Amino acid sequence: MGAFVKSLLFGVVLWITVFISSFFIFPLKASNPPFFETLISIFLVLFTVIVSSLYFSKTELNIKNALSAGITWMLVNIIIDLPLFSFGPMKKDLADYFTDIGLTYLIIPVITTGIATVSLRSGKSK
Repeated sequence: MGAFVKSLLFGVVLWITVFISSFFIFPLKASNPPFFETLISIFLVLFTVIVSSLYFSKTELNIKNALSAGITWMLVNIIIDLPLFSFGPMKKDLADYFTDIGLTYLIIPVITTGIATVSLRSGKSK
């Protein structure tokens, strides 16, 4: 499997894990929206770290690969989200989507690059 396809698949896995997790806490969306948003962000961080660990166990961990994977995963998440939030009961206009959800995905490349930076500084990666 090519590196780009592998990265895309890991991005889809990241999106699916956060999406499935949201079902368990979805009632909070109506009863306590700030708590729901906090938990979703925690899930995103948690699963980004887990997916990064799995991805970089078989891929060289360096700043370039980490930034590339992080940006790819961020874009995958946005691309999957957009149709879901452009139509149907969760409909949002583009500005609302990015204000409420889309910008949160910027944390993905921050996490992947942070993992690589710490790893490089500790001498565990090249």
